[in-house]
Amino acid sequence: MKLTILLILLCVAGFFFPLLFIGDEAGINKFYETYGFSGNNMLERPYVLITSIFMHGGLVHLLSNIFVLFFFGMAVEKEIGSARMLAIFLLGSFLGDLMSLLVYSFDSIAVGASAGIFALIGAGILLRPIDLSFAPFIIPMPLALLGAFYAFYNFYGFIAEPTGNVSYIAHFGGLFVGLTYGFKKTGIKKGMKIVMIALTALIAIKILLTMLVS
Repeated sequence: MKLTILLILLCVAGFFFPLLFIGDEAGINKFYETYGFSGNNMLERPYVLITSIFMHGGLVHLLSNIFVLFFFGMAVEKEIGSARMLAIFLLGSFLGDLMSLLVYSFDSIAVGASAGIFALIGAGILLRPIDLSFAPFIIPMPLALLGAFYAFYNFYGFIAEPTGNVSYIAHFGGLFVGLTYGFKKTGIKKGMKIVMIALTALIAIKILLTMLVS
């Protein structure tokens, strides 16, 4: 859908702009320090809540985000329309940034669309659970199952390294926004049923893979 593609293009443009038009390492670092999110930057330049979304720390970071954004963004946009999808994405990004201040220092720079994407993951799990995604695995996987995998992986990452290079707590902020909207649309009973089925399937796959490799 059009908005999802636009967000992807903005992420690509935000990544390549400093590489193409600034070039030198010192200038690129200054660009990230100026337009990336931090508590200090937010107080001085509130627009970093927006600019930081479309900046990424490396090509792998960019590609992993835009692949997930494509499948979950398309599904959510198709279900609820562009305006609501954008609101979920931005609110998830904003809450993720604010939650990151709970564990990171006020001068720590953060970039990326991950929190907003996790908001779409949370919404996609409940709104379009059986839509298929080919990212990050080659084998197609229902969005509910893939979303449960991302949520579990994020929880594990936060427990293992809460203040590492990946802001897992920001992802939780985005996921909260998406799940809140999803539960509102589907109802608690139906939403919890979807979540439990996805988690059960994820656990069953984990057990099966463990048996196969042991």
